[in-house]
Amino acid sequence: MPAKLSVTVAVDMDAAAVTLRPAGRLTPRNVQALLAVVRRASRVLPGFGVLLDLEQLRVDCPEALRALSQAGAQTIHIHHAPGGYRPDTTTRAAA
Repeated sequence: MPAKLSVTVAVDMDAAAVTLRPAGRLTPRNVQALLAVVRRASRVLPGFGVLLDLEQLRVDCPEALRALSQAGAQTIHIHHAPGGYRPDTTTRAAA
């Protein structure tokens, strides 16, 4: 089953900020889709700050988080909420 992300978008008109809250498991494959959502938020609301809240995000692959951080250095601010992101440390038995 492919890893899917759900993204909640909150717009604060007073603070001119958009907060994106992805939930689920971040992988090298879906990180590009998340970055596309970030770019779209920037285009739809020019002049608004885009904040990415990683509180509900699980990271299976450090490379995916690295790709997100590298892109964020140029276009987005990454906010680590208390507790930060949680790497997925569970293991599953092969069927």
